[in-house]
Amino acid sequence: MEPGTERAIRFAAAVAVSSLVVGVALFSFPDQKSDDTRDFSEFYCAAQMVRQGLGRNLYDLGVQAKFQSKVASVHAFYLRPPFEALLFLPFTYVSYRAAYTLWTMAGVGMLIGVALLLDSHTKVRLAVSQYARVHADFGLLLVIFLTFAPATTCLLIGQDSIFMLLIYTLTFVLLKRAAEFQAGCVLALGLFKFHLIVPFVLILLMRRKWPAAWGFAAVGILLMLASIGVSGIQALAEYPRVLLFDRTYQEITGFASEYSPNIRGVLYLLIHGRFGSLVFGMLVAVFSGLALWLAARTWRDEQLGLSFSAAILATLLASYHLYNYDLTLLLLPISIVCGELAGREKLLSSPTAFSAALVILFIPPLHRLLLLHGIYALMVIPILGLFWTMLRLTRSAIRDGDAVEHAV
Repeated sequence: MEPGTERAIRFAAAVAVSSLVVGVALFSFPDQKSDDTRDFSEFYCAAQMVRQGLGRNLYDLGVQAKFQSKVASVHAFYLRPPFEALLFLPFTYVSYRAAYTLWTMAGVGMLIGVALLLDSHTKVRLAVSQYARVHADFGLLLVIFLTFAPATTCLLIGQDSIFMLLIYTLTFVLLKRAAEFQAGCVLALGLFKFHLIVPFVLILLMRRKWPAAWGFAAVGILLMLASIGVSGIQALAEYPRVLLFDRTYQEITGFASEYSPNIRGVLYLLIHGRFGSLVFGMLVAVFSGLALWLAARTWRDEQLGLSFSAAILATLLASYHLYNYDLTLLLLPISIVCGELAGREKLLSSPTAFSAALVILFIPPLHRLLLLHGIYALMVIPILGLFWTMLRLTRSAIRDGDAVEHAV
C-alpha cells in the first residue's frame, strides 16, 4: 500500500472514531428532560444563574433545582468555585442541547490539543509503535485517547476533566522549557478542582519551586477576585461552608467513597466500619502524605518526565474525591513514561506492574463492571502500580546518572 494511501486511511479512521464519540453523545440525548442525567446541566444552569444576576445564590439548592428542572432532571448540583461558572457563560446564549453539542466538540478539540502537545514533547507515538508493532501516526494516538474509558465518559456526560488534562499538559510543557512562573500560572487555572491541584502544589513547595509557587499564587488571587465578582465577598465563606460543613448539602450531593479510586476510597473498602471517623481520617491523611512525600523526595529536574508523572499519580492518590472521569488525567503520565521507556528501548521489557496496570486501565468494560458493583475504588490498584513504577524508574535513572558521573 502506498504511504499516502495508508496515511489517508489512518486519518479517515481517526475522523470516524472522533465523529462516532460525538455522534453517540448527541444521538443519545433524551427526548424527555426528566431522562437527562448529564453533568453538563449543572454547569449550564450555574452559568445561567450568573448571567441573570443570581451569582449570590449560586449555592442555594432550591434556586439551582429551579434552573436545572427547566432543561434536565435534577440529579447533581454545582459545587465548584464561582469563577468556573464564567467558563460556561458563553454557552448560555444558545439552547441547552446546542450548548451540550458545543461543549462536547470543545472537549474533543481539547483532547486533540493534548495529543498534539504530547506527540511533540514526548515519544509516545514511538511507544505505540513498539506496543502495536505497526507504524503509529497521530491518528492512531488520538483514537487511543478517545477510547480511553474515563475520557469517553467525560465527553458523554459533559464533564470538564479533559480541560484539567489540558492544564496539566501545558504545565508540563512549560516546566520542560524551564518557564516555572508561567507553569505555576497555568496550573492555578485548575483550581476549579482544587483537590486535584493543591497536592501537586505541595510537592512543588517541598521541592522549593518558588517561581512556580509565585505564579500559582498570582493567578489564584485573580481567580479569587473573579469569584467575589460573581458571588460577592460572602462567597469566601459560603463556598467552604457548603463544601465542608453543611450536612444537608453533603447528604444531597454526597459521593460514595467506594467509587473513589484513591487512598481514601480503597481504605474505605478495606476498613469501613472497623474504626471511627477520626481514626479513618488519620489513616487517610498519613498514607496520602506519604505518597506526596515519596513523589517530592524522588523528584529530579534532570528526570522531569518521570518526576512530573509520579507527582500527578501521587496527587490522584491523595485527592479527597476522585471520579471515574477524573482518571482522564492518567493519559499524561502514561504517555510520558511510555515515551521515556520507548526511547530507551525498554518498553517491551518494562516492569510487570507497569504492563499489568496499562492492561487493566485500557479495558473499557472493566471500568463499567467495577462501577456497577460499587467497587470502583479497586481501580486504585493499577494507579498504585504506575506510581511504584515511576518511583523505581526515577531512582534507577538517578543511580545510572551517578554511576556515569563517578566513572568520568
